[in-house]
Amino acid sequence: MPTLRKRLLVDQWVIISSQRASRPRQLRLGRRPADGRCPFCPGDTAITPPPIDHWQSPAFPDDPWGVQVVPNKYPSLLDGAGSGDEMPDTAVDGLYQSQPGFGAHEVFIEAPQHHCDWASLPPRHIAVIFEAWRQRIDAVSSTDQPACAICFKNHGATAGATLEHVHSQLMAPPLVVPQLRDELRGARLFYEEHHCCALCEMLQHERGSGERIIAENASATAVAPFGSRMPYEAWILPRDHQDDFRRATASQLRDLATLTLQVLAAYDQLFEPLCYNLILHTVPFDLAGEPYYHWHLEMLPRSGQIAGLELGSDLFVHATASEVAAQQLRQRIGSPG
Repeated sequence: MPTLRKRLLVDQWVIISSQRASRPRQLRLGRRPADGRCPFCPGDTAITPPPIDHWQSPAFPDDPWGVQVVPNKYPSLLDGAGSGDEMPDTAVDGLYQSQPGFGAHEVFIEAPQHHCDWASLPPRHIAVIFEAWRQRIDAVSSTDQPACAICFKNHGATAGATLEHVHSQLMAPPLVVPQLRDELRGARLFYEEHHCCALCEMLQHERGSGERIIAENASATAVAPFGSRMPYEAWILPRDHQDDFRRATASQLRDLATLTLQVLAAYDQLFEPLCYNLILHTVPFDLAGEPYYHWHLEMLPRSGQIAGLELGSDLFVHATASEVAAQQLRQRIGSPG
């Protein structure tokens, strides 16, 4: 049974899940696993749990596979529905706190082809992946345990991927994760002082100056955040205020997919090999409708390892200012500026 444990001196939790130690680590870029089997390929799905749902892609109308979502076979959190267990903090020895690791952990198998990645897929298909994320977030929000949901993608060994086959994941923990909690606190304080959304103000400022804008289209903007944690970090945001990814429209998802692929194509010219993380930030379920939060997709190319300074201080150091990164990305996308 996975367990959440609270760190002693800070308001952070960790997940202890022994099942994670059994994960296959078959990542060999450019080839199939050494044993010839991939749990995400058609025909090998006997070693993968049955799909929860699937979405056919208009990009491949003759392919019934499309995008599939399955339970994670090696989950960090377990579905506690029907267990009867409550989830308050539990004191151990009067000092430590823990709680059952209930929630959801799912895997999106994003295409049947083993040798492909997002850069080789058309925007219409990426939009289907985002729609699958949206629907599954909505589905887990109706269950009792999860407080929020995070969809994320690890591409490449440096970014934490263990399987080559194109996939992403959904994690829905029973508490609001620390980074989202800190964002919410900052967004709420900004709103209370300025009576507007901080990220809406950021978009207005950046679109006015242009120096950190990477690309934009009808409903979304890609920007290099002023305080980037990693070189060439990019955020993609809806241009109109929207707190909850579950409310994203089909046209917004298509625009999000187009910008994501444009930024990835620019990354591909800068990094060899290209390893990256994508993380969706959306409002916790019980705060949906609050006016101060703005959902966004964070894109983090991984050109190096997170080391002692970052782990010991949460202080990130790198050599590329966001306006320099934005200019270089714009040049590779072909956008003016």
